[in-house]
Amino acid sequence: MSVLIAGAGIAGLSAARALEMKGIECEVVERRERPPTEGAGIFLLGNAARALGGLGLLDEVRSAAYPIATQRILSSSGSVLNEVATANVWKGCGPCLALSRQSLVGILQTSLKPGTVSYGLEAVSTALRGEMRTVRFSDGREEEYDLVIGAAGVNSSLRNAVFGPNPARQIGISCWRLLVRNNGEIDGWTAMLGNGRTLLGIPISERETYIYADCRLSDFGDGSVEVMKRLFSGFAAPLGPIVAALDPATAVHRATLQEVAASRWIADRHVLIGDAAHASSPSMAQGAGMAIEDAVVLAELLSKGGPMDEILQRFHQARIDRVSWVQEKARARDKLRSGSSAVRTVILRLFGDTLYRRTYEPLTRPLLP
Repeated sequence: MSVLIAGAGIAGLSAARALEMKGIECEVVERRERPPTEGAGIFLLGNAARALGGLGLLDEVRSAAYPIATQRILSSSGSVLNEVATANVWKGCGPCLALSRQSLVGILQTSLKPGTVSYGLEAVSTALRGEMRTVRFSDGREEEYDLVIGAAGVNSSLRNAVFGPNPARQIGISCWRLLVRNNGEIDGWTAMLGNGRTLLGIPISERETYIYADCRLSDFGDGSVEVMKRLFSGFAAPLGPIVAALDPATAVHRATLQEVAASRWIADRHVLIGDAAHASSPSMAQGAGMAIEDAVVLAELLSKGGPMDEILQRFHQARIDRVSWVQEKARARDKLRSGSSAVRTVILRLFGDTLYRRTYEPLTRPLLP
């Protein structure tokens, strides 16, 4: 079997690793000249850790990560609204971990056979010819494959080429992501909620803390650090002072958040995975988790053999309810955190633990029957 993976982000590299473990040869192409590491830090919940175990990489990731034992939500004034011990939900599934995105991408990349990934090369179009799928590359070459896996992210050109114009939908939120020095004041996942604004801090090592901040798209302006500092100037400790102390020249990744609605993203010898298939708000912290799960499930089904159309249909059936659930809950979380502070305070203080368990318990279930 010959397999092409378009995209060398977390989804594409995970798929390559999963296929190699099943003895299936593949090649990966990435339009960028170097591994994409946007996002600064990454938080992996227990289901993502379990999927990394399926790739044989959990121990290596764990050694590079910071263990997260609590998830705490505060008001912008610093009052505790809810605190959850992560093990209460995830202990039978996997650990919750935080690390730099660059570290995770690096672990995935070095797990592959040398030469698997070609950077600076893009799959620009694809068409079915007989029993094979032909791909045209940005260097003018054409090659044939038994399967093409689209993993090129939220703005996938292959998605539009194969499934028709279907642009990702902006969800009205823009964000900043950056790394700062770990001052020792944050020992777990810590979010602070304000009026249409969220500030999040997660230690990713003894030396660094990942900061995520978002606001309404209409408030984002030019996305400068100065705008960020102004919007969060009223936030108390532990996160407010960190933003207030930022140097205007701080390296920051900025983005306008988008969603790709979960759907039947399979065609003749072609399938989409990761953000190309189901990008959503980061409110559920499941972007990487869903991508790695996609990779594990697809490789498992391919290894069992059978007609390709049946394999891809089984993949769709195995994943659609799960990714749809994540998107549904991400939308609900975005609505709650951007709504009335009085209502949010009551809900989180009275029902926060129950909501957390009900939201995430389905993700602890097995990926395949």
